[in-house]
Amino acid sequence: MPRRPVRRVRTVAPRRARLAPDARRQQLIDVATALLTEHGPAGVEVTAVADAAGVTRPVIYRFFPTRDALLAGVLDDFVAGLGARYHAALAGSIGAPIERIAQAFIEASCDAIEARGGGAWRLLYARGADVTAAALGRAALHRLLAPWLPRIGELTGLTSTRVELLAEIVVAAGGAALDGWLDGRMRRKDAVPIATRAVTALLRELSRR
Repeated sequence: MPRRPVRRVRTVAPRRARLAPDARRQQLIDVATALLTEHGPAGVEVTAVADAAGVTRPVIYRFFPTRDALLAGVLDDFVAGLGARYHAALAGSIGAPIERIAQAFIEASCDAIEARGGGAWRLLYARGADVTAAALGRAALHRLLAPWLPRIGELTGLTSTRVELLAEIVVAAGGAALDGWLDGRMRRKDAVPIATRAVTALLRELSRR
């Protein structure tokens, strides 16, 4: 019997899912956030984000006209989530001893890091070779701290200049104390008490009139 000809089936490449603008922007931020955590600021390039997100570079530029704008978007997203966690931490520790308040804020920081990765967190107090990325991180840190500075001034009686300096030192100390956890050298439950003691000691010492 003659062999039947093989019927060729034309395959159609699956269409890329079309997302609403807000959803697409958040997807790009999520991808850039993951790259920042894995590779540091150098890993957040428009081409890399486009490849990882499965989109073209013009799609990235539609939402973020420059790489710096993309990094700023990642930082804004992280700061918004971290700020919300800080407000919840404060609400749950009102009237508690200073150690308990410090621990609540450190636990909130750890929760934000676990939810979004450590890349943005580290960029908040970065002093690395990428000067532009470090400047964006410090600007984001200032936006994060700004709403808290008047309250800290009321509690400590310090001038606004000293309050801002105190806040930056506390964040840097807390960040350094959590580095061991971020680097995988210790568990979170071991890093949190160390960070709590460091932050508490600084708050007590630097807030003396």
